[in-house]
Amino acid sequence: MKITVNLVDDHQIVTEGLASILSDHADIEVLDVAQSGSIALAQLAGRTPDIILLDYSLNEGGDKNFNGLKVAKTILERYPEVRIMMLTMHDRSEVIVPCVSAGVHGYMLKSEKNADFGAAIRHLYQHGHYFSPEVAKDLATNMRRHTESTIVLSEREQEVLDALYQGASSREIASKLYISHHTVESHRKSLIQKFDAKNSVHLIYLALKKGFLNV
Repeated sequence: MKITVNLVDDHQIVTEGLASILSDHADIEVLDVAQSGSIALAQLAGRTPDIILLDYSLNEGGDKNFNGLKVAKTILERYPEVRIMMLTMHDRSEVIVPCVSAGVHGYMLKSEKNADFGAAIRHLYQHGHYFSPEVAKDLATNMRRHTESTIVLSEREQEVLDALYQGASSREIASKLYISHHTVESHRKSLIQKFDAKNSVHLIYLALKKGFLNV
């Protein structure tokens, strides 16, 4: 069974390049390609992929408000089963944070050296999240000062957080730590509350940003 992917970028050379790269991966299939957010949304009305690689800086007829973040929010609202990977040149926190807060599942830089798009797509599909190594390292390196915040984790909460980052399900975590599924869910909800996160993906992002996870 192949991982299905849609590509959304207003530069045709980018979508053609990505499609060519992904064609070398037997387990990945590009379903649709779009050069605008409106076309991407129209395509989803017919069929939905597992993952969408979405550019942040879309040029929608000069409408700067209809950028990749706006498109992502619309997709997440209408098609919550679809996972979104922002693929962009923007490495600034003022762009990254709103995207993650909106609920996107991944963030990858176009400028990343030796980028392995196939591996990134597989990781996102299997674990539910993917952050470009360059983004994760930058967050871990430059934001460690925030560990002196009021967030204090118990040893068990840290174990659950580490397991979530590795992509383990609640049942897998329960089996690994010899605790009940209910206890795992209680710890997960507590972590989301302590980090003031929107969801589990946002939790992982904030934990990386604040230095609670080793990259």
